[in-house]
Amino acid sequence: MKTTSFLCVLALFGGLLAAEDGDSGAQVQVRRVALFKNGHNWVELSATLPDAACVRLMGLPGALLGTIWWDSASGVRQLEGSSIERVVYAKGYDYADLLAANAGKQVRISLKGDGKLEGKVLAQQEQGTTEGSFLQGQEIVNPDAPKIILVQTGDGVRSVAAEEVTGVDFDETPQLPVKKVESNIVTAMLEKPNPGAEFRFGYVSNGMSWLPEYSLELGEKDTAKLTCRANIINEMAEMKDVELQLVSGFPSLGEAMVASPLNRALKLQEFLTRLGILTEERVTSRLARRNTYNLVAAPCVAESDDSGAGLSGEEGSKQVEDLFYYSLPHFSCERGKSILRELFSCEVPYSHVYTCRVPNQSMLENLSRRGEPVADVWHCVRLTNIGKQAWSTGIVTCTVGGELAARSTLYFAAPGTETLLRLNKSLQTTVQCSEVPVKREERKIPGKRNDSATVSTFRGAITLRNSSDREMELRVIKEVTGLVIEADREGKINVSPRYSGNPSSVIEWKFTMKAGESVGLNYSYEYEND
Repeated sequence: MKTTSFLCVLALFGGLLAAEDGDSGAQVQVRRVALFKNGHNWVELSATLPDAACVRLMGLPGALLGTIWWDSASGVRQLEGSSIERVVYAKGYDYADLLAANAGKQVRISLKGDGKLEGKVLAQQEQGTTEGSFLQGQEIVNPDAPKIILVQTGDGVRSVAAEEVTGVDFDETPQLPVKKVESNIVTAMLEKPNPGAEFRFGYVSNGMSWLPEYSLELGEKDTAKLTCRANIINEMAEMKDVELQLVSGFPSLGEAMVASPLNRALKLQEFLTRLGILTEERVTSRLARRNTYNLVAAPCVAESDDSGAGLSGEEGSKQVEDLFYYSLPHFSCERGKSILRELFSCEVPYSHVYTCRVPNQSMLENLSRRGEPVADVWHCVRLTNIGKQAWSTGIVTCTVGGELAARSTLYFAAPGTETLLRLNKSLQTTVQCSEVPVKREERKIPGKRNDSATVSTFRGAITLRNSSDREMELRVIKEVTGLVIEADREGKINVSPRYSGNPSSVIEWKFTMKAGESVGLNYSYEYEND
């Protein structure tokens, strides 16, 4: 397609392109964006079609491979992607660039040390072409080479190093330096002109992201106030009165690294390489990309009033399959800006709980000495989501009586479920562990060498002491390499399948420890020696 003139420079969103060769331009408007945490988003756009069968669409963000869909009722039968070359003013130019752009003009140059030079700027000589040689398509540049300016004076041709120039004066208005850049254009081809019709389409793009922030004020009556705010980062497009949906969940995006060929941002070979077609590790690379770009998120939903301010109600909550949506209608944000918006605030019940995880015997041997504490006890709060909207995973600032108590992570909690929030390590609770062998015997084990193995039985004891002046609800988890055969105080035993050697076992105790009390937990397990 032949290209002639432009009214102004195309931007990512909001450019104007002159109609040419029978084409007409249509400005695209963003209508709705479903925004994921990892920077990918579903964008819905629309444009009012002019009286033309060939319409250039301006203001399109980059689409991902295979995600473009549109309403065929508008009469659009296909979209075409192409690229054009245009001239723009260069940024960050120096005196050498300015003089090169004004070759043939009279100039007065000021030099370091009060030197002066007057004459006509000479054009730089073009380098010989590499066409037809093995260097074709390669630009040979020496970044350390000095920039030299050639000036025709009355005494001959003078050469001046660019770093020696301190000022330049022209007898006439100089031409500012320009450069050539490539722009990508999308053209909609219609079956016939359909003036005034709305062309709606959408696709997966990137350039926007969001993450939640929480504040949690623990009250005195086992009720906390939870406030959620959304950090929205916009590097994709101009947003004006857009319906914004903050999405949480785990959707999978195949080929999330590959842009649509319609964008013309990738040349054919690079496009095929991104797909993995030109590599020997095609399957491996695809799986790696999908694992890396699965959208890791978690949800929130609420409704906004006409001004766009967040409300504390839950009437805007929505779940689609396994995804959760938090809607912000009438959302506006300039490209390149970030916005912090309050999403909801609610009262939630909570209770205190202390957790402790004691590692298996090999870890204990490496990490502890006899008589020293073997594990940390963490003070946590158990929060119950009694609302209708899920809580997204995010950073939370916890306060008690207005004082900072913790800076932690609030993990996902669906409506009607609980989540544990870790506050601080308890310095008034100690944990000690000891294990001793009580029996060793040879057993016949089918599938083993000589059909037998040595099995040792160990008995272990965990002692916890509460040195504080308050009662503690404890949750203790003990990891064991081997087969747990007994645990007191109603310890819950979970044994993983044994595929080879010793299985992995976990014992979990839940109990309440009074102020100043010491509690002993006993267990035994069998370990198959190699």
